[in-house]
Amino acid sequence: MKQNNLKARMQRGETVYGMFLNSGSSIAAEIMGLSGFDFILIDSEHGPTGVLENRELIMAAEYRNTAPIVRVPNSSSDTILRMLDVGAHGILVPRVNTREEAEKVAKACRYYPRGTRGVAGTRASDYGFTPLSYYFPLANERTLVGVQCEDIACLPELEEIAATDGVDMVFVGPYDLSSSMGALGQVSYQDIKDVVDRVIDVTRRHGKLSGIFTKDPAEAKQYAKMGIDFIVVGTDIQSFAGACREVISSLKDM
Repeated sequence: MKQNNLKARMQRGETVYGMFLNSGSSIAAEIMGLSGFDFILIDSEHGPTGVLENRELIMAAEYRNTAPIVRVPNSSSDTILRMLDVGAHGILVPRVNTREEAEKVAKACRYYPRGTRGVAGTRASDYGFTPLSYYFPLANERTLVGVQCEDIACLPELEEIAATDGVDMVFVGPYDLSSSMGALGQVSYQDIKDVVDRVIDVTRRHGKLSGIFTKDPAEAKQYAKMGIDFIVVGTDIQSFAGACREVISSLKDM
């Protein structure tokens, strides 16, 4: 079983930084790790990868000493199980708007008696080489379980979602949230800022973690100062596209 201390680091007060991996490239996963990111967030909601591809991405991330977290496409317990079984250190679930949905996610990520995760000798438990009596409690403790608040529908239930046993983190999805507010793409919109402040307050009161996405490193620093624990800065595709534009622009300006 691979060392997974990302959640513990945040619980000790450390801010961690990562990037979305949307390309499905294991080379990109290695480069992120070599660059010093604390985690990579493999995007199976908007990205092209399934369980087999994610297994390779997880292995690449671990090889380069960065924590692989998977954003699944939905809250299906079957999908969550398969991503955890191939070794994801944590799960992020989009569009969680109620306590009932949050409870379903939390239980899918934990073994009995805390949840309903199925038992098998998979990669996560070293194919049975790690004794299950040792692995189960460790997996229950260390697996990061995050739910996304990215629709105004989640706001009335935010307090109860954060209070849900087994949910470790509430993650703000500013782009979808702005869309649901009728301000598509306006992530600096004051109402978005108010939600971020509220998420920080609610998660702190319930002893939970907070997370957010931004494209801007300067904004990421501001979020860290505000107290956000888990910050995703851009995507691998965005970074590659930006580098390509910069190179060709400098060449054509000669």
